[in-house]
Amino acid sequence: MKKIILMIFLMFQSCEKVIDIETSFSDERLVIDAELKKNIDKNIIEARVILSKTVPYFNEEIDLIDDALVQINIQGKSIKLDFDKKKNYFFSEINVIDYDNDYILYVKHNEQIYLSTQKLLKVPKIESVAFGKRKSLIKDEVELLITFTDPQSIGDYYLWKFGPKGEGNKYDYLVARDTYINGNNFTFSFFIDQYEYFKNDDLVSTELFGITKDCYNYLNILTSQAGAQSGRPFSSANAVVKGNIYNNINPEKFPLGYFRVSEFDYFSISKKDAPDGIFN
Repeated sequence: MKKIILMIFLMFQSCEKVIDIETSFSDERLVIDAELKKNIDKNIIEARVILSKTVPYFNEEIDLIDDALVQINIQGKSIKLDFDKKKNYFFSEINVIDYDNDYILYVKHNEQIYLSTQKLLKVPKIESVAFGKRKSLIKDEVELLITFTDPQSIGDYYLWKFGPKGEGNKYDYLVARDTYINGNNFTFSFFIDQYEYFKNDDLVSTELFGITKDCYNYLNILTSQAGAQSGRPFSSANAVVKGNIYNNINPEKFPLGYFRVSEFDYFSISKKDAPDGIFN
């Protein structure tokens, strides 16, 4: 089997200046960040939905919603998601695993009904994650080498998620397609900030999800607007980007956000696994 190696170098630069600007804000919308994810080694789906309202661009507070009715419908069954006050999202476990029929997201809030349908997507396993020895142009970054085999029979689009292992951490996101790697073993390079990733934990997690072409295009637009290291890509954007969730009562008042349904695999690596000389 042919092995393809691609090295990806990422460099982010920014400068900041604090200014006060008065802005008008009238187009309040519901933001729905919804995902169903199934560990490829388990027969259970975790359903998680974060609901919030859009806020003015310079407002740093997230206006969370906890009083909505949130359900997942599959095979004629309705599974209600309950709000977790500690984690600030709606959650439930689903034991219906179905790759052929649609999972239907149902959200009711303020007399509005929001719907979306998606099928469960498969993903390949992550074969390995290791520290590389190449140097980044950014002093504090270290290299990860990720290897997996892209099956010809499984999807064309992926979402990679990198970050400190644990609940509530911020992550880096990378969207990819298999145009040049379909059916091949593939190794690519991703650089991480050693101080951000290992600030509170010695473990870094790499996760792989399957996504649709529409989701691939959607996330590409969001990451180009907000930057790949926003932590939560649905927080704010300088232009309205419509996702795959619609308002069944008032179509013009569509929500922001996206609904994803996918298997996932993950691979954790410890700082102790790094060869000598990798970390300063």
